[in-house]
Amino acid sequence: MRNKSLRFLISLILLIVITASSCRGINKAVISIDRGIILKNDNTNEKRNQLLTEDIKFFKEELPKHHKNLFANITKEEFDERTDQLIDRVDQLNNKQVFVELNKIIASARDAHTSISYWDGFSYPLQFWIFDGKVYIVNTGKKLEEMMYTQVRKIDGVAIEDIMTQLTTLISHENESWVFAMLPDYLGAPVFLYGLGIVKNETEAVFTVEKDGKEMDFTVTALEYGESTDYVNTKVKDVLLGKYDQNYNYEYLADQNALYFEYNACADMDSKSFADFNNEMMNMVEEKDVNKIVVDLRCNSGGNSEVLNPFTKRLKDYVKKKQGVKVYILVGRNTFSSGMFAIYRVKESDPEAISVGEPTGGALDCYGEVKSINLPNSQIPVSYSTKYFEFSKDFSYKNEGVGTFLPDIALQPTMEDYKNGKDVVLEYVLAD
Repeated sequence: MRNKSLRFLISLILLIVITASSCRGINKAVISIDRGIILKNDNTNEKRNQLLTEDIKFFKEELPKHHKNLFANITKEEFDERTDQLIDRVDQLNNKQVFVELNKIIASARDAHTSISYWDGFSYPLQFWIFDGKVYIVNTGKKLEEMMYTQVRKIDGVAIEDIMTQLTTLISHENESWVFAMLPDYLGAPVFLYGLGIVKNETEAVFTVEKDGKEMDFTVTALEYGESTDYVNTKVKDVLLGKYDQNYNYEYLADQNALYFEYNACADMDSKSFADFNNEMMNMVEEKDVNKIVVDLRCNSGGNSEVLNPFTKRLKDYVKKKQGVKVYILVGRNTFSSGMFAIYRVKESDPEAISVGEPTGGALDCYGEVKSINLPNSQIPVSYSTKYFEFSKDFSYKNEGVGTFLPDIALQPTMEDYKNGKDVVLEYVLAD
């Protein structure tokens, strides 16, 4: 499986590094000292407690000012009460617990674009995926190869069902699909499990897994930031999120006279702008007189919504000219933000386009246009939404999903499909 977890974690640490260096007029030496006091001390240190209290008060005052509508799903009274309770407990909690509790408050706003980033560098040499509501390990370092394709039952003796419930309180989300999309990342980062009190040691944990009907225990040592491992699954193509590990790519499938177009990020690539890429792709479509167009959005979690415009314009013209052409849109739990907008853009170009896959992680109507602020002392970044988008009003196409997009044809791989390298969603549309 593609290293989605790694990209997610790297983005978090980059946020911390970048924001810590952009101090906007504040003395950087003071910031460095204050951050160091927090990170190097525990709740017995009065200065540390004071600095974290100041951070939480700043959070309480500033986030409501900056967010488009923080109190859409949580009342101001509840928000204030929970932050005040956290202030009262600063001298009772370690740093990770403080940030976990702050995370819970943010997640209660139920805006998937509003979150806090406090990953500290540790990660398990494991990759997870949720199949049918159950947690499976789909990749491991070679020393843990025996754990491949096993179902996780416990971590440090805590049942996985309880762990999923607790981690869900940290995940800013508008629907269950986004929870399933993000749980693998949270399971792979010990800081969340440690902050919740699930694991007692952030550098090591015992995973109880089920294999061939038997439960087995494995002691897993966490990797430090920058440390890599030799993952077992390096050659099997990704059957969950698409083929390509780049913003966009395409393939002409001669046997089906079909275009497979994977659109993973709404952003130009340095190597080739989307406009140039689209000209090449659509010229091929017209030259080959393609009968089937497959747009794969299963890994598209957003970016600039306007980037796709050249494609949807050409697609609309092609559908008008080409009788009987079939258009399919592949969607899933990682389709989010501007990736959702792309669904509607394709639907506007071809109202007969058929969507296939899982309910999306993105909501139909949602907050977005993200900016961030730093907690002044710890310099932990908090992202927040500045706009609200109503897809249900912007487009004529309607969908019955509540807080998600429901595909016309619901289809998702099983653990066995993944193990056997079978992309059931793509295979379905190519056979249709």
